Amino acid sequence: MKSPVINFSGEHVALGPLDHDYLDVYMKCNNDFQTTRTLSLSKPTTRKQLSDFIDHLSEDADSVFFTIFEKSSGRPIGFTYLDRIDHRNRTATYAIVICEEECRGKGYGTETTLLMMNYAFAVLGIHNLSLTVYEFNKPAIRCYQKAGFVQFGRRRQCHFMGGKLWDEIWMECLSTEFTCTLPQWTF
Repeated sequence: MKSPVINFSGEHVALGPLDHDYLDVYMKCNNDFQTTRTLSLSKPTTRKQLSDFIDHLSEDADSVFFTIFEKSSGRPIGFTYLDRIDHRNRTATYAIVICEEECRGKGYGTETTLLMMNYAFAVLGIHNLSLTVYEFNKPAIRCYQKAGFVQFGRRRQCHFMGGKLWDEIWMECLSTEFTCTLPQWTF
């Protein structure tokens, strides 16, 4: 695998652009139902669908996607993104998917979230960053809380998974509430 392009990094993870060279990783993410159960939809994805999606994203001004790399090995382990970016109102939504099971529970999600929050607030000028998470995804909820997100709402019993209806939790962080322990952007 080629050396990744890195846009910015923390201590354990680095973020770079989506790339067709990492299609196998994205395929693994999108076709592992244990991983996609935490997303809004679990369905098989073909290589062509994913390739077309990457091409589409390069033209989408309302979203920014990054590949997540494990810094120690340089291997891609997932992806993260800001979506529904509204520059006028300074809002966006956030999401993250770590595909490699052995990379979960190591703080990579929290560090990636902090990097993305820092990017959203300091570079894009976002003021209100929000996300949704299903109540059964306790590790993600802890990750988001550690990064500074707070719950502001709940949509009850709206997500069917594993034979049960689950609540969707809405969380947000304002730029004025963000206390980043990572190096700040310098200009």
